[in-house]
Amino acid sequence: MMNTDTLMITVRSKLDDWFVPFVVILAVILLVSGWGVYTAVAASPEPTEYEQVESWSTTTDITHSAEVREPNAVYEVGERVSDEPRYYTEVMPILEGQLEYSYIAAEGDVDIETETTQLIRSVDDDDSTVYWSVETPLDVTQSSGVDPNSPHTTSFAVEVEALSESATETADSLGSTAGTLETAVQITATMEGTIDGEPVNHTETYEIPIEVTTGTYSLEPPDDTGHTETETVATANRTDRLADAAGMGAILLVSVGTLGTLVAAKRRGRLAPTAAERRAVENASKRAELEEWISRGSIPQSLSDKPRIEVTSLTELVDVAIDCNRRVIERENAAEYVVLDNGTIYAYSPDNSVRAPAQQDGTTEAQPQESSAGMQSDADTPDPSDTDATDHER
Repeated sequence: MMNTDTLMITVRSKLDDWFVPFVVILAVILLVSGWGVYTAVAASPEPTEYEQVESWSTTTDITHSAEVREPNAVYEVGERVSDEPRYYTEVMPILEGQLEYSYIAAEGDVDIETETTQLIRSVDDDDSTVYWSVETPLDVTQSSGVDPNSPHTTSFAVEVEALSESATETADSLGSTAGTLETAVQITATMEGTIDGEPVNHTETYEIPIEVTTGTYSLEPPDDTGHTETETVATANRTDRLADAAGMGAILLVSVGTLGTLVAAKRRGRLAPTAAERRAVENASKRAELEEWISRGSIPQSLSDKPRIEVTSLTELVDVAIDCNRRVIERENAAEYVVLDNGTIYAYSPDNSVRAPAQQDGTTEAQPQESSAGMQSDADTPDPSDTDATDHER
């Protein structure tokens, strides 16, 4: 018997034996999944929650230096001093700076332009009110087709003493000393193109104050450089509930179909295996247990008229084979097992086995039965001259 057939009969038997518990379990699953579908679809929608997710960002690196141009006791002429907290105006009169600007993203193609401006102004110390401001362009730098993580670089140079004098002269020209004079370098970076497939037009401005004192000057690069672009993403919305409803709906349909099929099969008497099917399962199980004593083969035509003894079970036939030191032959073209010993055929047929009727004293007697299958040769009958059963079965 095929393993799949045996499995199906076994499953039907279990379902029949545990019919009520299975029905209860399916009913509970049906109710729970139905309620889940209702709450996901019909219930009032919950407020949507959002979170900020980084999409792309920019980075900026500002450095500064000055070349020693006048003889002194500390530095050599021509030496470049970098990123110092304070420079000396007479020895290092020209301040030089550099800005590296880039962006971080999965992919992109942008044009970057930086505009550098020299700035002087008068500012109120209390409320940062700007009384007046003068901007002088220094340089404009452009880069095209910039990829992510590829820096765009711009440089500037400022003659500090001349810048300070210009601020003082401007204030004097107004005839007022109101506010505090400030000098600075301002860099505006504009980025235009596409990032991650989306159009971008973005501008950032960085101001680098230059503090000029008697004989010295210093730079104060901004603490915060770079920019992070974020997008708002919904973390919980109706789409999530509809997905949950779809899953619960699938469970609901499966449970309804399974319950209906199970109940219909029970009512029509198709759930419980028949007696013949149960016997078939038992025979298949017993056949597997006794596998080591059984071989497949056929009976020669010359032995078809030998005396036959019908045995009532495969186990008993195996016992006969053990006693006779023979193998059990499973006939290839007949539902029958046989043992050949000294001209006698011991046979067991799972489908046609007959038990003797009970005698009056309560014992049973095996009734010999001639099987039509045993009286005819198998389709693949060996040479009729081979009459030695023992040699045949080996």
